[in-house]
Amino acid sequence: MKLTQALCKRSMPYEWKKLMDRRLNFPDYPARIPQILVDKGVKVVDPTEKPPQERWYPPVDDPRFYKHPKPEEYVNYNEDPAYVCTTSTCIHEGMRQVARLAKTQVIQGLPSSVDRLIGTVKIPQQNLLLQRYIMQAQRWNTTKERLPKRIDPRKPGWKFGVQYGIPAKLQAGILIRNMLRLYKPVVVRGMSEWLITSNKALPRFADEETVDTTVNYTLPDLFPIAPTIDLHVDHNYTLDHNTGLKSGISHGHPHTIFITDVNHWNHDQRMARSLLFSLGYAIAQAHRQYGNVTKLPEPVCTQCVSLDHQTLNFVFLQLNTLAFDNDNGIKNIAWVDGGNHLFQKILSQPWMPKAIRDERLEDFDPAVFEKLLAVYLNGVPELMSDAV
Repeated sequence: MKLTQALCKRSMPYEWKKLMDRRLNFPDYPARIPQILVDKGVKVVDPTEKPPQERWYPPVDDPRFYKHPKPEEYVNYNEDPAYVCTTSTCIHEGMRQVARLAKTQVIQGLPSSVDRLIGTVKIPQQNLLLQRYIMQAQRWNTTKERLPKRIDPRKPGWKFGVQYGIPAKLQAGILIRNMLRLYKPVVVRGMSEWLITSNKALPRFADEETVDTTVNYTLPDLFPIAPTIDLHVDHNYTLDHNTGLKSGISHGHPHTIFITDVNHWNHDQRMARSLLFSLGYAIAQAHRQYGNVTKLPEPVCTQCVSLDHQTLNFVFLQLNTLAFDNDNGIKNIAWVDGGNHLFQKILSQPWMPKAIRDERLEDFDPAVFEKLLAVYLNGVPELMSDAV
């Protein structure tokens, strides 16, 4: 048993605290106002009270002190919220969910009027030009930027080193720009998307008999999940039905929409977003042509191509009705064709028994470009004599 020596020391902080509590405690007596001042009506201000001061606001032109207004203070504020879909909105249930939103019957494959256009036009040295465009997007471009961290689902725990190269968005942009140059379209370019316009509206994909059969089609049921679960809710919006094209121009009809994909979504989710964008363009064009109506005199058709650096997805929409408040009556019709790989990009796999050290490009498929060319040629009078 070990005994320690008792230290008979006084805690000086404790002693000082007791002394200050005992001797520095002064009572706060109320101020005594002389009677002569009270008789004269002199206003006496308590010196212990701080006089009220007006709050100082910085000048409005100083960006350091700028404060965003409240959502209720915006000019386009609405009490009823709207569901907003942007390029970053992921529709997790894919085509089933968007078919419910768009009141659309989805058909796999290309429309017959587009399918019969495949191979009708040949471009000189087409395969050679496509291969050069792929190499320009994948290898020959001199851009070297730090790429996002690579995650391979086949080896999720593998730590990849820092990689530099051509960003995926730039690869997709170079590829689609070069492919569009092969047939010299009229293109209105935005920040990261492209739109082909035409002087005439696209012909209908399905005849009236096919449209009438959609009355018996039952939309997918997602209960208990609402189809708008992935959309952003916003109170600040305007319903202008704007296609981005001025009225009165020669090429005022949207023909084909292009969307670049730099995400990790599957093909079904990418086509679902493309269908929503096609629906928005079609509705805006319908209001522009026919006004605020529910029953359209003629269907409005749009096409959309979503692509990354190697894969193309095609979506075709025929807008037959604007009655989205119920599930009865005729439905809109959409044709989808996804997972079209122009080539295969094999990334490095150092964990494999026979390690793949360098990236390589394989399985070039020129038939994918034939589909893209048929999409562009859709609506040409010389080629649509036998179309629906």
